[in-house]
Amino acid sequence: MKKGISLSIKARITLWYAMLLVAICTAAAVILVGISEHAIDAYSRDTLMSAAVVLMDEMEVEHGMLEIDTDLEDVPNVYASLFEEDGRLIYGRKRVNLPFEDGAVRETKGAGHSWYIYDVRLSIPEKGTVWLRLYLSSDASSGVYDALAHYSIWLLPLLGILALGGGYLITARAFRPVKEMTQLAASIAGGKDLSCRVVTPEGGTGDELHTLAATLNAMLERLQRAFEHERQFTSDAAHELRTPLNAMRIQGEYALTRENCEEKDEAIVRMLEKNGEMHALVSQLLMIARMDAGQTPLEDACDLAQMVVQAAEDMQPVADERGVRIETEITPCVVQGNRAVLMRAVINLTDNAIRYGKENGLVRIALHAEGEEVCITVSDDGPGMDKEDLLHVFDRFWRADSARTSQGTGIGLAIVRAAARMHGGEAYAESEKEKGSCFTIRLPKNRKRKTEKR
Repeated sequence: MKKGISLSIKARITLWYAMLLVAICTAAAVILVGISEHAIDAYSRDTLMSAAVVLMDEMEVEHGMLEIDTDLEDVPNVYASLFEEDGRLIYGRKRVNLPFEDGAVRETKGAGHSWYIYDVRLSIPEKGTVWLRLYLSSDASSGVYDALAHYSIWLLPLLGILALGGGYLITARAFRPVKEMTQLAASIAGGKDLSCRVVTPEGGTGDELHTLAATLNAMLERLQRAFEHERQFTSDAAHELRTPLNAMRIQGEYALTRENCEEKDEAIVRMLEKNGEMHALVSQLLMIARMDAGQTPLEDACDLAQMVVQAAEDMQPVADERGVRIETEITPCVVQGNRAVLMRAVINLTDNAIRYGKENGLVRIALHAEGEEVCITVSDDGPGMDKEDLLHVFDRFWRADSARTSQGTGIGLAIVRAAARMHGGEAYAESEKEKGSCFTIRLPKNRKRKTEKR
């Protein structure tokens, strides 16, 4: 089966625009002709009737004779004739052969002209019945119609050509962003970078296509940030995994060269330690990947007070190693969400405060409600952070220079933020040099999941 001719949207809009404009102009011309014809008919009727009234006043009967004043011919553009009832001419000139019809205005031709004719039947004493016939030339109106038809023959095609040209220019300019978007999509599909944008005039026109272009640019901006974020995430993950893998390889090679069982066992223990670090890192990566993908169920009734107590108990041995005291301030609060994820977030904050707080210092965990929100706050009295560090503290694999020698993967606080956002909340950090740091998780009592912005 043969396919029909496929026209572009631009061509179709141009054709529709041209046809619609020509149709509107044609309809306007027809309506104008109809209105003009009606107006001319009404004008002719009123003129003839008014002239008849004037002329009947000019006629008198004296001594049985009909007296006609010379003013009978003074009515502008109107010609008058008087006839006997049998059609014999009494006064004026017979211009057409047409039966008399009292009170009727008719259009006819005669003596080489077109006429509007109005007949009035008069009953004159001692004279009987006579007919007053009035003539008004309709040649002028006929000339107008002929001229209009003549000019329409070449004006309408010219109007169609102008409409096609103008419509094409307007449509081409309006669809320019679509062409740019098509080229941009083809460029991205071809494997080029996402830094290209649809170019729009400064200030924009505010129409739908420019709004679409702006939306596409914003989407590309988000996609570019997301790809860069994922690329950096992959690079950082590979770097973090390479370190324990290299350590395991070195310990394995070392164990192979040792004959002493104690040295072999010591190398194997260190390999197992590095394997544990890798397992912990991979588990954290899987957790945050599932949270990003929205694959974590949020159907648990989470008793946050119980979580805080349990986290303080679980982290007490780590706190004892550094002589840190853990205090809690708890208000009973329950939210709907994922118990394991929220528990991991609280433990990560507590572990972070213990490790980077002051030795023999204090870590305070507070849980309280503020209006429609629930706040979990973990604070320490450690050395604090710079303002620049606060900007990146929740970034994945980021660690402050002072923390790089300590244990940790640099992903714990990223899990905290992802957990908060997954539950429709947010995570915040506050810190001052030599005054400690404070990390806060705010969760809504009525959960509404929030998409992480990248």
